[in-house]
Amino acid sequence: MICTLCTTHQIDHGRLCPDCARITLERLTQLPRLWATLEAWLAPGTVGPAGPTQYGGRTRRAEAPLPLNQEVLDLRGPGGIIGVLEDWREAIHDTRGLPIPARTGSPWYRVTRASAGLQDQIHFIVLWDQGGQLAVEVRHLVDRVRAVVQPGRALDEPREPTFLGYCIAVDQGGIICGHKLWADLTRTVQCDWCLCQYPPDTWLALRKLQPGQTQPTSHPIPRAGVAAA
Repeated sequence: MICTLCTTHQIDHGRLCPDCARITLERLTQLPRLWATLEAWLAPGTVGPAGPTQYGGRTRRAEAPLPLNQEVLDLRGPGGIIGVLEDWREAIHDTRGLPIPARTGSPWYRVTRASAGLQDQIHFIVLWDQGGQLAVEVRHLVDRVRAVVQPGRALDEPREPTFLGYCIAVDQGGIICGHKLWADLTRTVQCDWCLCQYPPDTWLALRKLQPGQTQPTSHPIPRAGVAAA
């Protein structure tokens, strides 16, 4: 049998392969946060979150009110993210003979409760004959949010690495490595070619020692295969 979501991995039983099960669980975890984030895009005059507050901070243009963004209204409304999650939670409870949860409370309470309920059922979802369709609809919700807040890029897609510069390590013959260095800004960078390492606290010196820059005497050029000091 082929995984219903990725349509590539062979599975012995169920509807989702392990990778798609994990991704679906991650998306279910993200959806309440994404639902809350959409508030910043309710109107076309809203440019989204700004400043250090990742969710809820907004900046609006100094213009007359504009029509509301219908896609955001649909996603945040009863038939959007909340409705889809609650529908699937009810379907699972009905299939398993469990009490049907009431659709009561604030929108935030409902979306977080429905999301948590589906997360708790992930092992059943993987084996359920409707689990693949659930995963497809959850992916579609995330893609719709992406189309609003980050067009052209999936929200669960890893950020592209940042170009840090060129490796400045020199070998025994005095030849500079010059290999491109890419950083994710959270850990030590190691040159793929000469294996010289650059901890984050050396990146400023690395930038100053790039070709065309004045080389300060306080920052010696590292040797190939040796961590930059």
